[in-house]
Amino acid sequence: MKTYILIYDDFVQFEVIIASYFMKTKGEIVTVGLTNEKVSSFEEFITLPHMTIDEIDINDVDVFIIPGGNPKKLKCTKFYKLLKDLNKKTIPIAAICSAPIHLARSGVLKGKNYTTTLPIDEYKLFEKEYFKNKNVVVDKNIITAKASGYVDFAIEIGKVMNIFENEEDLEETIRYFKRFDEYEG
Repeated sequence: MKTYILIYDDFVQFEVIIASYFMKTKGEIVTVGLTNEKVSSFEEFITLPHMTIDEIDINDVDVFIIPGGNPKKLKCTKFYKLLKDLNKKTIPIAAICSAPIHLARSGVLKGKNYTTTLPIDEYKLFEKEYFKNKNVVVDKNIITAKASGYVDFAIEIGKVMNIFENEEDLEETIRYFKRFDEYEG
């Protein structure tokens, strides 16, 4: 299984680190940049992408994850085309914090339930009637989350991608990452 994670200047790394950890247990993580240049996360980690958006073979993508960050840093036609193409193939797309604005800009969010940390009244592209004030919202192949829901976001991605061995595995993950119970394994 291949999990693609977009990285760009000022992306918020902590929002996707647990999702990356979970998905790494079942496959490969591929970081994707708008260019092949190093980027600096909001937390000031320097990261070099594995590939650029132009190099993606859409048939290799099992799930595409978009971290939050400054929404003005990502206005990119190629990126929006990629989102449309992924959506046409019903490949899961997961966006957290401010990242759902990119789903709206690309048209992928049209008519779908979603959540975001952004104030939806300030962004005319958001369809207010579909906004749900929850930590995480899953609508078909689209997974959205508020920044504070980063653990729930990771768990929902895992559920959508069927990475948990069984209900007991899922519950153990929830106990450990959400309730901070000690590991019993």
